Amino acid sequence: MKKALALFALLLAASPAAGQAKAALPLPEGPVVLLISDVPAFDHALSGGFRKGLSGALPASDPVAAGWRQTRVGGKLESQWALFTKDLPLDWGSLMKLQPSEIGVTLLSVGDLETVLAVRTASAAAVLKLPGGTAKDRRGMAYRVVARGAGDLRAASRRMGLAWAESNGVLLIATSEKALQLALDCSLAGEGVRGFLPGLVSLKLDVAALRKDLYFRREFLFAEGVSGSETGTILAALRAEGEALVEVREGTDASRAAAPAWKIDGRDLAAAGWETDGSRLFGALRRGLLESVPEPKALPVASLKPLPDANSTAADPYLVDLTRAAPDEKAGGEPGELPEWAAHLKESPVDGWGWEIGKSGARRLVVKRPVEGDARLVALALAMAARRAGVARRERSELRVGPDLPAFAWERRGAWLWIAASREDLAGIVEPSADGSLVRWSWLDLSAVAREGKDWARAEGVFSPERARPFSDRVLGLLGWAPGIATISVERCASPAGWTERVVLSPAR
Repeated sequence: MKKALALFALLLAASPAAGQAKAALPLPEGPVVLLISDVPAFDHALSGGFRKGLSGALPASDPVAAGWRQTRVGGKLESQWALFTKDLPLDWGSLMKLQPSEIGVTLLSVGDLETVLAVRTASAAAVLKLPGGTAKDRRGMAYRVVARGAGDLRAASRRMGLAWAESNGVLLIATSEKALQLALDCSLAGEGVRGFLPGLVSLKLDVAALRKDLYFRREFLFAEGVSGSETGTILAALRAEGEALVEVREGTDASRAAAPAWKIDGRDLAAAGWETDGSRLFGALRRGLLESVPEPKALPVASLKPLPDANSTAADPYLVDLTRAAPDEKAGGEPGELPEWAAHLKESPVDGWGWEIGKSGARRLVVKRPVEGDARLVALALAMAARRAGVARRERSELRVGPDLPAFAWERRGAWLWIAASREDLAGIVEPSADGSLVRWSWLDLSAVAREGKDWARAEGVFSPERARPFSDRVLGLLGWAPGIATISVERCASPAGWTERVVLSPAR
């Protein structure tokens, strides 16, 4: 419940719970439902930045906390949490004093900060000083309302209200009376949630509901969250397998075509993977190799205009008049060779494409496409290189600009075309091959990513409260919370019901 409880719990876990089946925890359905089914084991494993985050002990300088405060939800929650904890001081430490066996959270609304927390415990009244509030009754079950929240009334004085009840050995705490009533109805009906998948921590996400949420769409900084292929419900659980931490995911939407794979062991790589969305190929090709800027222009070529008539009194013969505002040029430029790229890629569509990043910084793309299209692709790359550099030339399987500098290179391996910035970067490439039910995969060396932290920060700009820097402040910040993890690998495979995915966080050997 405290800030990013769901995120912190998803990133850390221990061994699967092995006890007997428990009664359902009385939590209503929502876009996000999280369950910690073995709290003592989870608390034993919780360490580093994750424990500080849940305990409210992160320093103000922590990049993840700073990045969180930048968001509208984070800034709103910061002030609302202060109001909530004034009525009921609550953090991970106080929850552990309850000696809970099970903890669950349902997020009902991001915008209204409407949440229900359920804690299975036998000592709530003896440990927590629960505020009195107004005594009420729900079909014979007593509960208390301390303050109404936005989930009850949008015009409420605070978004995070406070209501609580004790029901059959479960302490229920909600940020609105309405949310608490939903939980009480679950308790009366003997309904609720159990572990969604075997594991210490499990989670259920309603993808459609999240993508409809305005706050989620605005705060989630990566395109996959709001426009990815996943639909329906996603279940996830965290487990420990040997020394590795493993997150298992299951989805119900239809799987994609089989993903090819290639040898990465023993090669000088920082990251590699297979992208299932073919429409994103040109964006990666352009930003990564052809025009290496974070946001290349849609109209990159300056428009040409005729010179003004020097004899006209209405025109500005010097092209600049400091006494008048600059004219509003809606066109802003011309597309150059970009429409030809679009037409060519439409003629040769792909289901997906692969990528690699070497530890030296080399970037490579690989795509399966007809060899007959190579000449056209190279011609378009030559046109773009010439536009940017003034003059470009082809030398065998490489384009060069300026004082003999490499700009673009390509090489085939069977039906596959590898692309890089230079021939040197294509050394050691191999031919991909399909791998059964595999539909998506990626691999990341975290030490190599961490070494590029300064480059990421430089590319995303200086930190400020107005600027969102997803890589510098959030990704690298979270990696700093788990310094023992050396690599992350992801594999998604087709299953009869949809797909299953394994995210393996491996420690350094």
